[in-house]
Amino acid sequence: MIKSVVFPTSLSPLGRGSLYYLGYWGSIGVFMPFINVHFAELGLNGRQIGLLAALVPLMTLVYAPPLSALADRRRWRVPLLKRLIAGFMLTFFLIGFARNFVTLALLMALLSLFLSPIVPIADSLIARMSLRYGLNYGSMRLWGSFGFAAMAISCGALWQQVGFGPMFILTSLLFLPVLGLVNLLEESPLIDQEERPPLLAMTRDRGLIAILSASFLVGLSLSLSITFEGIYMDSLGGSRLLLGLLPGLAALSEISTMYLSGLVAQRLRGTKTLLLAYGLLGCAYLGYALATTPGMLLLFAVIRGLGFGLFFVTTVRLVAERVAECWSSTAQAALMASIFGLAPLIAGPLGGMVLDMFGPSAVFLGGSAAVGMAALVLVLFTMTARETGRLGDWEIGD
Repeated sequence: MIKSVVFPTSLSPLGRGSLYYLGYWGSIGVFMPFINVHFAELGLNGRQIGLLAALVPLMTLVYAPPLSALADRRRWRVPLLKRLIAGFMLTFFLIGFARNFVTLALLMALLSLFLSPIVPIADSLIARMSLRYGLNYGSMRLWGSFGFAAMAISCGALWQQVGFGPMFILTSLLFLPVLGLVNLLEESPLIDQEERPPLLAMTRDRGLIAILSASFLVGLSLSLSITFEGIYMDSLGGSRLLLGLLPGLAALSEISTMYLSGLVAQRLRGTKTLLLAYGLLGCAYLGYALATTPGMLLLFAVIRGLGFGLFFVTTVRLVAERVAECWSSTAQAALMASIFGLAPLIAGPLGGMVLDMFGPSAVFLGGSAAVGMAALVLVLFTMTARETGRLGDWEIGD
């Protein structure tokens, strides 16, 4: 039986959310940048690695939303989150012993079942907690970016010296305090069945549909960078150190815009804040396409991080504001399915084709175009809402 670390219940809501994100994303940073390299060292070919990499997005798309809806309906968010993390820990530990594709595929499929619902359920709990206590959600989420960057950079140096063997044990152990922190997250208040709004009410919210549609397009560009920016760095002559610094610097740069997201949203309101985030991301991917040296790529990775930090925390907060608290996990699961579920399943194969035919610059031109389309979606929905006299219903964040 797994026993989690016990934390004092006197921690403030800000401290609870911050520590959870620090622990969770720090633990993710131990393995996520390196797991595919481990698979390659085991002798798996590119097609096999691609199939394994597709499992988490697939489960994020088809499995996480209905499970999150069940957690909302039954008020099982906290107990379910604990069981998902415990299942992930045990499965990831076992993956360290797998040496062939069939075994890895079975274990990775099981791992995806545990991993895919964790982020939307946890984000829904913490985002609603920030609204309940009047806190800046970005001030909590930024600790996740800091933890990921710190662990990714430091573990990159460690695994260079000792190999990937200890990675599976260390990751599982680091999730023990995360289990303890889940106990400090607050479940939503109990709502009578008669007072619970229908789940289908979300589908009639034009603002929410616009956010999800635009987020899917942004997800396409994010998936292209996650999949292909390391290949691009290598093609420009970047070292392994620079390969580790690329995602690390992007994650560190997220911290500033996550922290300032509340102030920016107060000044610009929801729609304009998202458009600013899209502008930063679009400039970053255009810069990627024009980069000729590894140093230029690192510079634009910083800009990408600034854009992602503002985009992600603003989008999560706006989704939390627009839906009833009893369906908060379901809404966040739909958001994650659009960004990290459907988008990677499309962007991976399509980006690979573009890479083979036109080279890496064309891949990131496509990413910049996808972000531009996301901005167009918001602008068109805003214009439509204004023309129909429903701007008050649409103006997200107001």
